[in-house]
Amino acid sequence: MSPTTGTSSAAARSVAWHREVPPAAWSALRLAGLGWMFDVYDTFMLSLTIPALVVTFAMTKAQAGWIGSILAAGLIVGGIVFGWLADRIGRVRGLMVCVLLYSVFSGLTAFAPSVRWIDVLRFLAGLGMGGAWTCGAALVAETWSPAHRGKGGALMQMGLPLGSMLAIGSAAVITTLTGGLEGSGWRIMYGLGVLPALIVIPVALRTPESPIWQRRRDTAAPRGRLSDVFEREHLRGLILAFAFIFFAQYIYWGVFTWTPTFLVSVKHLAFIKGLGFTLSQQIGSLCGFLVFAALVDWLGRRPTFLIYLCIGAVSVGVLLVENEQAILLATMFCTGFGITGIFAGLGPLTAELMPNSTARALSMGLAYNGGRLGGVIAPFLIGALATSSQGFVLGMGTTIIAFALAACVILVSPETKGTRLA
Repeated sequence: MSPTTGTSSAAARSVAWHREVPPAAWSALRLAGLGWMFDVYDTFMLSLTIPALVVTFAMTKAQAGWIGSILAAGLIVGGIVFGWLADRIGRVRGLMVCVLLYSVFSGLTAFAPSVRWIDVLRFLAGLGMGGAWTCGAALVAETWSPAHRGKGGALMQMGLPLGSMLAIGSAAVITTLTGGLEGSGWRIMYGLGVLPALIVIPVALRTPESPIWQRRRDTAAPRGRLSDVFEREHLRGLILAFAFIFFAQYIYWGVFTWTPTFLVSVKHLAFIKGLGFTLSQQIGSLCGFLVFAALVDWLGRRPTFLIYLCIGAVSVGVLLVENEQAILLATMFCTGFGITGIFAGLGPLTAELMPNSTARALSMGLAYNGGRLGGVIAPFLIGALATSSQGFVLGMGTTIIAFALAACVILVSPETKGTRLA
């Protein structure tokens, strides 16, 4: 090798990775990230406003819980339907429709006159929320190169903690200005739900379509065929993606739904109701996504996921046996880092497990939103077991089993680092 060649190679290696990512890929990430952040914001609004809705409409706990179930149903249906639609009309246009849906129906929720209207409007908004991840994740996976796809997927998922914090901050400001969410506060909160459309749609109009989808359309190649999902070469990848996401969702919703109650009722720590708990978890989540982005294209998908599963499992184990307040607060950071951080890689992994599918968005929608069933089962199962302190510990301990099963799925899955999508 000549000295000139060696110098050129060294110069190429010294170029910062973000300079290797073309503007179209950054545009795709910006659109998908915004769509996902406001999706999470909209989803999180329900948990923040449920107490106010209970007071306004004199709801029972069963009615309040039913609203959450209705929203979950909308998320699952929307994620699958809009996956199919994104394969037909494109990832960008599909995402635009999703953002319009959840913005319009969230805004209309501000004028809901009854519980029945809340149910209907939350379901319709949920259709758009479920589809936003599917369209955005497919767009990023198909626009970012194999060398940096993991980073793109992880950066998109940062919308999860950012959307949560945005919702918490909005609720805090509205509560300060109106004296609480119980009066007109919750209606203002939902009224602000129209803003994502005003912010995201202009961005979408300037975002190029996925080059892979564009090429299929221009060459009249098949796209969006339902039969393609169940062909043997794609079915194994779909099953692996579904199984891993199922366990990831079980862990996430099991831990984050019940940890506050667990620490108050079993550990007798009232501090968990404070701001420090929420901030510790959310900061841990942000750090988890950033570190995942740094590792996943270097180490590979399997090692990175296994590291995060270990961190998450250990943090839950400490949560179950430790009573020291300072250690438990640090554990909250670790649960955010390890458990939420797992979601940083779900988009790229799901796409890469089905690299040649003509119905990639539909397959991703089936895997991710079908996997949400784990998040439906976990809170119910843990709650059913939590009839005593010992039962509560047993229920939370089921998430450690889910960690082990998720690791088994990763171990039998192929390493997809560097996979080219067609």
